[in-house]
Amino acid sequence: MALEEQFARLIKTLQLIEREPLKWDTAGLELEFGVGRATVERDIRILRQWGTIERKDGCFAVKQMKFLPTNFTPSEALSLVLAGSLATDRISLPHSDALSTALKKIDSLLPEQMESMIKKMCKRVSIGIKLVRDCDADVMDMLSRAISFHNPIDIDYHVASRKELTRRKVDPYGLTFRFGAWYLIGFCHLRESIRTFGLDRIRSIRVLDDHFRYPKDFDLEEYLKRGWSLQSDWSPCRIRLRFCSELAGWIEGCTFHPQQKIIREKKGTVIFEVNIAGWEEIKHWVLGFGDRVEVLEPDGLRDAVAETGARIAQLYALKKTD
Repeated sequence: MALEEQFARLIKTLQLIEREPLKWDTAGLELEFGVGRATVERDIRILRQWGTIERKDGCFAVKQMKFLPTNFTPSEALSLVLAGSLATDRISLPHSDALSTALKKIDSLLPEQMESMIKKMCKRVSIGIKLVRDCDADVMDMLSRAISFHNPIDIDYHVASRKELTRRKVDPYGLTFRFGAWYLIGFCHLRESIRTFGLDRIRSIRVLDDHFRYPKDFDLEEYLKRGWSLQSDWSPCRIRLRFCSELAGWIEGCTFHPQQKIIREKKGTVIFEVNIAGWEEIKHWVLGFGDRVEVLEPDGLRDAVAETGARIAQLYALKKTD
């Protein structure tokens, strides 16, 4: 029996008897999962190591789970262990220390068989996105608290493009994980506008005692939708790309941006359209497709891609003659 199948079945069994107590009996669970009576009885024995599962007239109901906080269902807690373990290892979630502590407390109350199963599952599930730029856990924790309580912050911030350190007062609005790194979105009093800050470039941070008023018209997700990824404070522009027929089906099946529009052409190619703030970020994405995409609009993006392509061709031509 596959470990993944048993893990999924245990979660589903908990969900069924939580939502519909005293409806599901052994025969019903056998039919639901396509397994034998011995397998169902073994699953119930494992679940009973967590707490009390009542059996009345042959049907099951969850009465009490000893290791769970009152606002978690058993299946939610079981899923949290797996998801939390993977996420904290890969992308250093905010309050990762607190989450790790919480996961350890849950782990300590799990039956040995389930603990072993979860460890094996963590090795069999892979999250493709990893943290590629370090962020200090203390900075992350202080930012999370400042965002929650609307405290402005003072930071020493390294501007990579100018190789200089600047002191800023920022009203922190929210955090986002992009390109394998954490970023702060907030109102910068130095620039008098909403700006984006890489957490790995914050050299020092101090949470101030006063409070800022969170803008009623600001929504983090809506703000980020303006740009391709992070670049949200540039002037809006229309992007039009033509992808070759070999990529057409794949492009049609993907959602790269919530405002995208894809149009199939008679010759099999597709037009990709999106309105975003600026074109600098999407340029790198376009270049990744090489000669399988053509920029139709705007002219600035088309020229930038063409110039980069020419420099690449020149670079490799020089290498060939060396």
